[in-house]
Amino acid sequence: MKIIVILLSLLVYTQSFSEEKVFSIKTVTNLYMNPDPSAPVIYPVDHSKELILKKKDNWINVLDEQTGLVGWVLEEDFSSSKPEQKIQIKDYRKSFDNFKSRVLEMSRSIKEAISVDTFLEVEHLGGAAALIIADDSWFKGRRHANQAFQVYELWKNENQSPSFLSFRNSKNEEQFIVLSGPHRPRYLKSNKK
Repeated sequence: MKIIVILLSLLVYTQSFSEEKVFSIKTVTNLYMNPDPSAPVIYPVDHSKELILKKKDNWINVLDEQTGLVGWVLEEDFSSSKPEQKIQIKDYRKSFDNFKSRVLEMSRSIKEAISVDTFLEVEHLGGAAALIIADDSWFKGRRHANQAFQVYELWKNENQSPSFLSFRNSKNEEQFIVLSGPHRPRYLKSNKK
């Protein structure tokens, strides 16, 4: 349990960032856990993605306001001005549509089989980040973590890259996240409770 809390404090920042923003100027770059290109990748950052920053050497410690995640990016991959045109190499919208239909079908199947509500809605946060609104009772079930990892694997496979999923209750309050890890996906409890 302590390891999860430590990891969460590294990823979801409570410390304030400046209001200075940077924008990705590379087609795709990575959000790293530490300022080191060999550090684990949290998830890929698309062209024109806006992040809030703190600097250290040639690295920028950034906050993704959409996900609440904090990581490190190479300064050379970012600019203080937003690119005029967004370059898109991957159609995340198509992979998200496939993912959403598969998750909602899984939810319907579970409901028909054992009369348990699971996933109510699936929303795209952009790029490789999405959120799932689940029935409040689902979070109390014994199998919710295993099902969350199964759903995460569906999302990661659709993206073919490190990915991020936020699981929220019916009030849209984040309960936990699942994201790529160095060896296997990580399940991190929300500090927003």
